[in-house]
Amino acid sequence: MSIATSITGGSASSQLMDLLAVMANPNAYKAKLDALEAATAENKKYVEALGPASEIIDLRDQAKALREEADAYKTTTTAEANAFLVAAKNQAATVVADAKAQSDQLIAAAKVKTDAANALMDKALGAKTQVDAAIAAATVAQADYEAKAADLDARMTAAATAQAEAEAYRDSLTAKAQAFAKGL
Repeated sequence: MSIATSITGGSASSQLMDLLAVMANPNAYKAKLDALEAATAENKKYVEALGPASEIIDLRDQAKALREEADAYKTTTTAEANAFLVAAKNQAATVVADAKAQSDQLIAAAKVKTDAANALMDKALGAKTQVDAAIAAATVAQADYEAKAADLDARMTAAATAQAEAEAYRDSLTAKAQAFAKGL
């Protein structure tokens, strides 16, 4: 093969000219180089994902052996599970019968306690009604007290104001008497 032909048998001179044209333009050269690097990275992923064929065959043989072992274990455990299931059903029937007898006793005891609780609830509701009435009366009394206290405060303020006015009037009379006495 000569330099003038490519691997595919085509003309290598046009490829060489294309390469030189790309290398002369730095932006085009960088774009082609980036595309080549991306394609190379993508191809490496596929090659690494495939792995050697011998490893794949070994893994397939191991999986087959494990599947056969799992099938044998499944057969053994199924028989054991069936025997356990029969024993569990028999034991469950006994437990259910005992539980039913105990639940009947508990229901009877609960009914007695429920009746007693209902009686206590009736008493509590009666007491609550009395407490509500007492609270209402206390609220009325408190409102009356607060009204009387406010009235007393108003009267005390009026008395203090009247006392201050009387003292001011007395001081003014005293000053007038002293002025009159000095004038004599």
